Amino acid sequence: MGVKIVNRGRNYEGLTAEGKQVLASAYQVLHEIGKLKSEINSQKSAPIGNLIIGSIPSTLPVASQFAASIFGEFDGLKPTVRSMTSHDLELSLENLSVDIAFGYTDRPTVHTQELRVIPQYEEKYFFIQRNLSSDSFGPISWKEAARSKLSLLTPEMHNRKLIDIFFKKNNIEIEPVMQTDSIFSLLLSIQSSDLATILSGPTAKFAKINKELSVRELTDPAESTAIGIMIPSSNRLSIVQYAVEKFASSDKWAKILIDISIP
Repeated sequence: MGVKIVNRGRNYEGLTAEGKQVLASAYQVLHEIGKLKSEINSQKSAPIGNLIIGSIPSTLPVASQFAASIFGEFDGLKPTVRSMTSHDLELSLENLSVDIAFGYTDRPTVHTQELRVIPQYEEKYFFIQRNLSSDSFGPISWKEAARSKLSLLTPEMHNRKLIDIFFKKNNIEIEPVMQTDSIFSLLLSIQSSDLATILSGPTAKFAKINKELSVRELTDPAESTAIGIMIPSSNRLSIVQYAVEKFASSDKWAKILIDISIP
């Protein structure tokens, strides 16, 4: 087409505006080819093909369980779960590089996209630390939690932004002593120290497996954020996406979801 799509000096410097349009179109073409192949080989009762699931870090336990559960229902599906920031997840929904995504449904950028949204659960928040004493059980207030040495996600992570908002609503300023962009690192940081952290229900459920950690619901006030499955906008669902939508709305998945979303 006679347009420059890559900015180059001595090194690669990113895509031009036209290059970004070409990339977005290329993703759409690949998505349609994949959908066509899947539909030729599938029936609605027995879908076959790849299922790319995007997930924000706080919903990874849920997304992973969903992938395992839907493979149990349709063994012709090959799920892949990818961990993404909320921003990257929304870009992936827009350029069709994921089939479905688990994430926050109340973000403004979500509302500007034409997405199919299947509500899943309300994300609640839990205070986690080593079992230091007999007092380290039962609910804890945000004010009490702020007195601890906190290890939290880094400020650009949406889950951390929510936590900051909840503290500010209670007129509390916090200064974490450690920050990381990995929930796994958060759990390691508190396992053998006097640090504490704040995690969502599904990740707190995972942490509870470790009997040396105490998991306490944050209350006074109790805060929650809506989590849903988002499916990219399209004139029609692929057979794989149709199977996902049907299973995500089923009673069977609802029962599994209740068990894994709350510790």
